[in-house]
Amino acid sequence: MASTVIIDCLDTAEIECQECGRKKIFQLSEYPIRDGKVRVRCRCRCGHVYSVRLQKRNEERAETHLAGTYVTRGRNRSIGKMIVKKISGKGLMVKTNLGENLMPGLKMVLEFVLDDVKQSIVRKEVVVRACHGRYLSADFISEDHRDNLGPYIFFHRLYS
Repeated sequence: MASTVIIDCLDTAEIECQECGRKKIFQLSEYPIRDGKVRVRCRCRCGHVYSVRLQKRNEERAETHLAGTYVTRGRNRSIGKMIVKKISGKGLMVKTNLGENLMPGLKMVLEFVLDDVKQSIVRKEVVVRACHGRYLSADFISEDHRDNLGPYIFFHRLYS
């Protein structure tokens, strides 16, 4: 029997192997999942093959289009441009200008401009959760949004 996995507001899904319990996070922004439920077959590193039903939530989020830049931390430092496509209180989904291989667990500093009246500049440190092509999902290291991002998220009802 196929288990159901909910795709969150940042277009990521966490799939767990039913045999060994190993978890994998997928970035699904490039895949057109519109009809609610899609059935996929997964193969774990342990050799177990199973099917999973991916389901999007009914509530549709308004996409943002916030331009900015990113700087990766660590040994292989890279700098690039990005567009914040979706944002929530826990993290964001961005589209980078290059299809770099940004691995999960990598720390980045993002700087982008909000589309509010003040054109506020936001600078946040994030950890990459999942990456696929030019799209990546990242979680905020600190969910304390006392800068202009907090009111922006609350006003646009993006806090879940």
